[in-house]
Amino acid sequence: MRLKKLLVLLPLLALCAPAAAKSIADARAEVVRETLTFLNTPYLWGGMHPGTGMDCSAFSKLVYAKAGLRLPRVSAEQYAGTLRLPPSGVLPGDLIFFAMKHPGTAAVDHVGIYVGKGFFVHASFSNGVHIDSVTNPYYYSRLVAVRKYAGF
Repeated sequence: MRLKKLLVLLPLLALCAPAAAKSIADARAEVVRETLTFLNTPYLWGGMHPGTGMDCSAFSKLVYAKAGLRLPRVSAEQYAGTLRLPPSGVLPGDLIFFAMKHPGTAAVDHVGIYVGKGFFVHASFSNGVHIDSVTNPYYYSRLVAVRKYAGF
């Protein structure tokens, strides 16, 4: 009788089995790939959908979600939920945080995703989702930190 129940349950258990875990390198690569799929999406404060527009934190949240990773909704919470990195430890897929309204402070209010070679992708008020250089004086003067996802 037990064997019969087990044979009935085995196919159901297979459906509930977790998917194969991806490596950290694979997750980072997927995050970077996903950023590029949203280029030219319009900016919409509070927006959370690429079809109608999204803001910076919705963009990073959506990109990470597409890679199977969870982030909070707003940039300050994303900052608080990530880990500090030394400048030498920054890798593509890390989150880059800015204080746009109060440059020179740690009042995080903007986030982007570092994609490598000094560039990041973000949703800006004036240009929507696009690529910028970290060394652009406008952004560099507002840079607070680059941090990594807790699972990286």
